[in-house]
Amino acid sequence: MTEKRKIAVMMTVHKNAEQVNRLINHLSKDFDIYVHIDRRSSLKISESESVFVYKKYNSYWGSFNQIMATLFLLKQAYNKGYHRYLLISGQDLPIEKNEEILDFFSNNNSEYLHIAKIPTNNGWPDMNRLTKYHIKGKSKYYIIYCLKRGIIKILNIIKTRKLDYDFYGGTNWINLTHNCVKKIFEYLKRDKKYINRYKWTNCSDEIFYHTIINLLEGLEVENESLRYINWADGPEYPRTLRTVDYDKIMNSNKLFARKFDVDVDKEIIEMIYKEIEY
Repeated sequence: MTEKRKIAVMMTVHKNAEQVNRLINHLSKDFDIYVHIDRRSSLKISESESVFVYKKYNSYWGSFNQIMATLFLLKQAYNKGYHRYLLISGQDLPIEKNEEILDFFSNNNSEYLHIAKIPTNNGWPDMNRLTKYHIKGKSKYYIIYCLKRGIIKILNIIKTRKLDYDFYGGTNWINLTHNCVKKIFEYLKRDKKYINRYKWTNCSDEIFYHTIINLLEGLEVENESLRYINWADGPEYPRTLRTVDYDKIMNSNKLFARKFDVDVDKEIIEMIYKEIEY
């Protein structure tokens, strides 16, 4: 019998099959991988004893279904039981060897995520994200979609949503212990309204886990996502990383970097794998 894996890596993916499958193949050598494919995507991923694939939600960018997809993956992994749960996207890459990632989290009971009370000092995010109603994605029936948009428009004229508690936010790439995930599911069982509070919230995946973790007691939280992300330089925000970014990436002392796109710059991906593969 093989030794039980200590870390579950959860991934949400929708494009770049070659890039995603290479990432899964690399990580699955040492981690169990839980993958959610956007239901609209034609991307194919093979399951194995360490790779579990689901296709449950139309996970439009910034939509409530982004939360539902990650929460679903987290539940699948939690039911099996791991020491640590990491969330990445199909456009991330590890920038340390698998063994070094395992070593970092060994005997480490801290929760790692970028977290700040919102709005932050620089004004992020616009609080209309929380006080107004938003709709993302489209209905299969155009007339229903138009009706929903009309209702949302009327609601935003006549009603402001309450801020029920202090909201916290940050990047949605989290690194949580089993103890933290246990507390999250216990809280969601107690507070049936918590999930629904985010249903009509814009880009709520950047707020959902951060706010609930702030509400929980007995956790050691480090304000650090362990991700190299460039929000400053563009032309995309965050920047799609290129070969010119290599030194900054590898000298960042992070575990992962994002984002990469094989159609924008394949060479940077090759350079990093050359560094981290055994």
